[in-house]
Amino acid sequence: PTAPPRAAKRERGRLRGVAREGVGAKMFACGCCRSEAEAANAQDFGEIAKDAGDAKPAPLAKAAPVVAAVEAAAAPQPTQPPLEAGPKKSKPPAAQPRRVSAKGADPKEKSVKQSHALQKKGDDAFALNDWPTALHLYSEALEMNPENASAWAGRGGVKVRMGNAPESLPDLDEAIRLDRDNLFAWRDRAEARSKIGDMNGALEDFNHKLSLAPADGRALVGRGEVKLKQGDREGAIADFQLGARLTYPGAAQWLERAKMQA
Repeated sequence: PTAPPRAAKRERGRLRGVAREGVGAKMFACGCCRSEAEAANAQDFGEIAKDAGDAKPAPLAKAAPVVAAVEAAAAPQPTQPPLEAGPKKSKPPAAQPRRVSAKGADPKEKSVKQSHALQKKGDDAFALNDWPTALHLYSEALEMNPENASAWAGRGGVKVRMGNAPESLPDLDEAIRLDRDNLFAWRDRAEARSKIGDMNGALEDFNHKLSLAPADGRALVGRGEVKLKQGDREGAIADFQLGARLTYPGAAQWLERAKMQA
């Protein structure tokens, strides 16, 4: 029996489709026709392929809260007034130097000035070989200011020249303690040590004095005397020669005496 007209029609359509698929498979087997077909299809589905890899926008109802949050963040924020700073703590005023009037001068400063004035008067008396006056003035200066090194050295020097070498040593020691560069104290202590027989101490002080002031004729002659007493004739002659060149009184006589010794 023959198939119904509709069934026969569907069957014929199916056979035609199979035949076309077979022909298409043979045509795309070479690759070139397949590429052209794929390119044509890409034009039709390009937007679909692009959107497939991107995040799809959220529906308006779901996106509204997000949009509102973004707009709120982007909106200018109201500026708050700055906090009021508290009062700055002012530093205590620096201590001002104390001004002392002439009537109320510092007693210590006044004593120092008076001591210096008395010491200067003692120096003038010393230059005149007025030993008693110089001794008195130096002593008064030390009563006003016991730290006056020059007054200690002056009084010690007066005692040496007055023939009181042992009593001069404490004064000269104190002068050197207060002022290590006091040239007169070093020289006069060397002479005092020489007079009491301390030749080693005298030589040490003379050497120190001459290291500070090499052109001191009195110290050169004094050291020459010490060297001569110690048996250093050549060293003594050298010191006396230098003293004579400086025209120090008595240096030439000591030089002749040293040359005459065997």
